[in-house]
Amino acid sequence: METGLIIGADEFFGLALCEYMMKEGIQVDITCPNDHTKEQKMLLEERMMWLGRNDLFRVIDLQDGKDTYDLIFIQSQEPDQRQEDIKARQGIYRILCEQPGDESTKQDVPAVILPRMFGPWTLKKERAMQDDEAFFVEDVAKDLFKWAAGTNRIEEKTHKLKVKRQTDDKQAEEMIAEWKRQNSTFFDKKQE
Repeated sequence: METGLIIGADEFFGLALCEYMMKEGIQVDITCPNDHTKEQKMLLEERMMWLGRNDLFRVIDLQDGKDTYDLIFIQSQEPDQRQEDIKARQGIYRILCEQPGDESTKQDVPAVILPRMFGPWTLKKERAMQDDEAFFVEDVAKDLFKWAAGTNRIEEKTHKLKVKRQTDDKQAEEMIAEWKRQNSTFFDKKQE
């Protein structure tokens, strides 16, 4: 596998998936919707500057992308006509954080439902209150990629991703501290 596209990689999970795919040596193109809050723009800009240092990463408009990718993930809910023209050798999957309603089941693209996650956006108080059902964001990204890369075709329209806990709380805290260091301007301003 050499290429991937993440449509709507403007949330923390999309960027974490992008980062994991780059660690695997995959050229990743991403698109980002334009409407963000000031806080979202600030975090997105910092993450993009950090990721942009890697030559496997490009932010594109869909019309500037390739015609075919190995794997495509759609995180954005915004329809785009160009999405229909892009082909994937190993699959196109819509990423969802909750069970879709009846409307979503009519889509042509199979959906993958992710489990509850935590990461740098989760405050310590919130994390302490959560039960053990939440998985570290990087574990979810890793298992989603491995599942999608190993699947030639799925029969079901909606797949609930099963994630194996690979990162313990201490490791997660260390990784979160590193993300906060990388994006220090955003997190410093958020605590003011």
